[in-house]
Amino acid sequence: PKDDEDEEEEDDEEEIDDSERRRNHNILERQRRNDLRSSFLTLRDHVPELVKNEKAAKVVILKKATEYVHSLQAEEQKLLKRQGLGCQQREDKTPMK
Repeated sequence: PKDDEDEEEEDDEEEIDDSERRRNHNILERQRRNDLRSSFLTLRDHVPELVKNEKAAKVVILKKATEYVHSLQAEEQKLLKRQGLGCQQREDKTPMK
């Protein structure tokens, strides 16, 4: 049979384990939040409209980044279309044999 001292030691060990587990969890959670914050700041710094806005909210960063990506995609399509037309125009101007 276990005596009271053995039970107290087990309780102390469980508290230490819980405390250590909680401390590790807090460290990991803090690191996760720091990584997330750093990613938002990096994203903000790549959106021209937000470069000088150091206090942009996360939701604003996401919305403006989405708008910026869409504008880049539209620009890409426009350039591809123009490039395609340029190729066609050159082909049309080549002399017939």
